Amino acid sequence: MKSLEHKNYFFVGIGGIGMSALAKYLHYNKKNILGYDKVQTSLTKKLVNSGIGVSYTLKESMSDLIRLNPRNTIIIYTPAISNDNKILEYCYDKKFTVVKRAKFLSEIVNNGYCIAISGTHGKTTISSILSHILFQFNLEFTSFVGGIMNDYGSNLIINGNKIFIVEADEFDKSFLDLKPNIICINNIDSDHLDIYENYQNLKNTFKAFVGNLKSDGIIFQNENLEFGGYKYGLSDKSDYYIDELFHGPFETEFEIKSEKNNFGKVVFGMPGKHNALNALAAFSIAVKLNLNPKKIINAIESFSGIERRFSIITKSPKILIDDYAHHPNEIKSIVDSVKIMYPKKSNLVIFQPHLFSRTKDFMIEFARALEKFDKIFLLNIYPAREKPIPGIDSTELLKIIKNDNKKIINDADLIENLEIDDSDIIITLGAGDISEKVESIKKLILQNAI
Repeated sequence: MKSLEHKNYFFVGIGGIGMSALAKYLHYNKKNILGYDKVQTSLTKKLVNSGIGVSYTLKESMSDLIRLNPRNTIIIYTPAISNDNKILEYCYDKKFTVVKRAKFLSEIVNNGYCIAISGTHGKTTISSILSHILFQFNLEFTSFVGGIMNDYGSNLIINGNKIFIVEADEFDKSFLDLKPNIICINNIDSDHLDIYENYQNLKNTFKAFVGNLKSDGIIFQNENLEFGGYKYGLSDKSDYYIDELFHGPFETEFEIKSEKNNFGKVVFGMPGKHNALNALAAFSIAVKLNLNPKKIINAIESFSGIERRFSIITKSPKILIDDYAHHPNEIKSIVDSVKIMYPKKSNLVIFQPHLFSRTKDFMIEFARALEKFDKIFLLNIYPAREKPIPGIDSTELLKIIKNDNKKIINDADLIENLEIDDSDIIITLGAGDISEKVESIKKLILQNAI
């Protein structure tokens, strides 16, 4: 398979954040793009508006596929698609070339200077900040990002093809197809245990990923890791570190230093210590690309954030914060940031657990993280690709949360419950369709209904 030599590309699960970026890239390269997704979303609507064909039923998808020649068509699918998917079964039966998104993407980016951003958390934020920096320097690059960058309204930036920025996703070991020139490892936390079984297996896979680094490649890593290369963090023993960290209500201030240099003060519009470290990671890579440090800082300060990454949706009369956090340690970072930034304000978290398997594996950890909020509204588990697991649901999670201000909320009752809530801050968290509820919550706040 040669990635760009075919005429037609059909995406199974085209509405996913990674899939949609790749679809847009191929569309930009004058390919005929079609795809299927089970629900219509803002992402799929944008794809359709750009000229990409999207179907939402099996019947429509089959009609599209029948018209395609298997000899000049590639079928691209996401791991979120189940193995018994009827569309994939049809494509295999008709001898289409069927390939996983990560494998296909690797064929594209491995032919350029590849910067791979990895880690359990923070990949999208680091990739987005770094993309913004390179864009401000007008470098020739393309970036595939796992979120919508506010400055560009997109999860894809195309400004040339000399450098590629990609998120190296550890899920189903897909990052092992990459052959990067630069690897960034932000952190390694237990996750995806349905695949890895335990933390050691996950760590070993990251070691294998590091082994894919090109011979003259460079590693950047959080100061708590030991893979060689450059370290970044909060300690002055790191190659690049943060000093004089100050948390404001809507931004974070800090200085970036190395052993020999004070690069200067940064006023960063994404609040929280974790986001300061994400900015530091992007800065460290950009410096090694021989970019001017002062101009890098200027670029970081002009970065306006990413949808669903500690996004402050409203500031008055109530503060509404939306975040993609779906792992216990991500939730801990959010609650810690909220309490530091707003120590005198009451808060309510609305959390939608993502996947039955993740909820099962980290039930206690989720409970310990969530109970730190003042109030908790739990939505039902978003299943994504999974079938229910007996005994694993939001009710079971609620039972072990040590906080009296907690309840299960059905989607239909969410707004009604918010109308009578007196919290100063509302935080929406999760990787499912909770994002689709943020606009109605925002509308309620701005109407002074809460």
